[in-house]
Amino acid sequence: MGESSIKRRRRGHATPECARDAANPMGNRASSRQPVTGRIETREFHLGYTLAGGQVFRWGRDRDGWWKGVAYDTVFHLRQAGDTLLYRAGSSRVPTYLGEMTVAGFLEWYLRLNERPRIRVPRRDGYLRRARELLKGFRFVRQMPFECVISYILSVQAHMNLTKRRVNFLAESWGREVEFMGRKYCTFPEPSALARLKGPYFRAHRFGWRSERVAETARFVAGRAGGDPGKLTLDDWREIVDALKRRAGTGVGLKVGKCIDLFALDRLDAVPVDTWVLKLASEWYDVKGPDRRVCEWAEARGGRYAGYMNEYLFAYYRELNGASLDDRVISFCASDAPSAELPVLDEG
Repeated sequence: MGESSIKRRRRGHATPECARDAANPMGNRASSRQPVTGRIETREFHLGYTLAGGQVFRWGRDRDGWWKGVAYDTVFHLRQAGDTLLYRAGSSRVPTYLGEMTVAGFLEWYLRLNERPRIRVPRRDGYLRRARELLKGFRFVRQMPFECVISYILSVQAHMNLTKRRVNFLAESWGREVEFMGRKYCTFPEPSALARLKGPYFRAHRFGWRSERVAETARFVAGRAGGDPGKLTLDDWREIVDALKRRAGTGVGLKVGKCIDLFALDRLDAVPVDTWVLKLASEWYDVKGPDRRVCEWAEARGGRYAGYMNEYLFAYYRELNGASLDDRVISFCASDAPSAELPVLDEG
């Protein structure tokens, strides 16, 4: 029921509400009429594994083969040809918590193109060895922290495509509209915009009762940001997220907190535990739940790159056991299939 409600709303929703009446402090201050284009030479990098692996919700591969997404309030089209990453961007400068960056500099940072994690595999761990080989080139992106927080609150008890629809719905309803290469996209909403929402809003659009925690969390972040989240540093965001973990009613529990740590806060030793991880830990390593026990086991054995070790196993286990193509990142990337969801306002 929740999925159909969101779909009908999105297709009929032509103009995001806050595009008319809300400024975006992190917005594209140097947006371009013509796309900013270029190429970056990479080593041991796989764009598809990185963007289709389940860590981000506002990227998708279109029918033309380009990966299209919105990151840090900037629209990007990306495509990989061998070791060359081709890009088209909607702005010449990209705002981040480290300051503004050039497009090429941003992509190198965001996609960790200059990082090559080295994972030591125990001699007898055939599962990890095979997983590491298959997922070679995967990277954790550096997501915009607030978007990551809200996205993973919305992901609780929701499959990936439903989470994408929910995240895109909020962006289309409360973000800022951006036109790029003849299509419309939306930036992610500011904390102050989502802080105004109440429980009936989420119930009316059948988001599920846990989604009501989005507004509570947004109010907390808006209060900490002091009206200008664009000035928050990485350390500021770490303090905010750690505080959310300690507060009741925010939706930032163990799993969601670990996801934010890993995908947005540069804590590469964090291991999120979901149903897939519980299954692989039990079946392959005879380590059984609860979630916290599996998390502590995985982080202890993985060390500083425990997140990568877990991601390799997670993707490999889903490749062997996933029911749909969306569950199997390796098979999906080997196919020509477009993503089920794109962050495009007029995708129909």
